Amino acid sequence: MMMKRKLFFWLEKLKITPAERKTVAGLLVVLSALAIGNLVLAPPKPFDGDRYEALEKQFRERTARLAAEREKRMKRYFPPAGSKVGLAAAADTADRDTTSEVAADSTGQTVKKPREELVNVNQAGSERLQILPGIGPAYAKRIIQYRRKNGNFVSADELKKIKGIGEKRLEKLKPFIKLKASP
Repeated sequence: MMMKRKLFFWLEKLKITPAERKTVAGLLVVLSALAIGNLVLAPPKPFDGDRYEALEKQFRERTARLAAEREKRMKRYFPPAGSKVGLAAAADTADRDTTSEVAADSTGQTVKKPREELVNVNQAGSERLQILPGIGPAYAKRIIQYRRKNGNFVSADELKKIKGIGEKRLEKLKPFIKLKASP
């Protein structure tokens, strides 16, 4: 009985009205019911194992496809030694300068090494322009349209007038382009 009286006087000091006491009591009952319900109910499975395996299979397939596409792009610009991919392959199909460099291989024997061709941006067609690093169908089309409208390029820096070709892209292109035809 003494405890009940102390609790009553403590509540009186807090100046809590009977309506507030009922609200707090109700909230405590709801909170207790939710806590008990949370303990009783089992948590759901995070995922179905079969569904997870199917998603993982799709992920592996997409990763392999992206890796193959990346490898294809890398071979275009950095062909393996001895293969005719990228600039060397395009040189075979276009007007080719037959001069070759002479170099010594690891055994000391002299070997003729074909020189990679430069792309003449004043004469090259769309496919030939696309072998240049960073030039795809859209850029090749812009280069050809600019050439038709304004005539041949006088300097390599004139390529910067084409939308999307800035200083960085031009620096990557310069080692692979030429402006005049070979004699």
